[in-house]
Amino acid sequence: MNRRKFLVIGGLGFGTGGYFTWNWYQSPSLPDGMNVDTLYVRGNVFGEPSPEDHQVGPREEHHRIIEDEETAAGEITFGDSAIEFVEETDFDNSYLIIIQTGMQTEPDLALEAISRTDGGLHLDVTVEHPWWRGVNDDLGTHSLLIRVTDEKDDTPELVSVDIEGYV
Repeated sequence: MNRRKFLVIGGLGFGTGGYFTWNWYQSPSLPDGMNVDTLYVRGNVFGEPSPEDHQVGPREEHHRIIEDEETAAGEITFGDSAIEFVEETDFDNSYLIIIQTGMQTEPDLALEAISRTDGGLHLDVTVEHPWWRGVNDDLGTHSLLIRVTDEKDDTPELVSVDIEGYV
């Protein structure tokens, strides 16, 4: 047997398997029949500077469900990536959940899990800190856009959110 071929094929298999394992580990836990896409935006997707009714204080959390294209296009006005994310959403089959919080500017928000409840959905979100854990007390608004496509249920009436990991 040619050892080089064996090592190359084994290395490729391990590398590919490791990649898929890492992606599986990083993806959120979801109920059956549900798919999500997420986009994190450092800033207030409802406009910068923040309109008075969309200002977010430290460790304060706001969330909102957007069910139609007109509302989304009229309200999400900040960030090219956020606007593009909205434009790519098929509102006939999907809806958006926008989660916002006020915290230091370095950390990011990431979706950990979604679970079904009696009246709707519960979302677990985590604050992902950079590895260097810089000290920066400036307050910034952070937005997490979640596009939900759910084969089993319609748009939920109630959504609850827990954000873990504030420092």
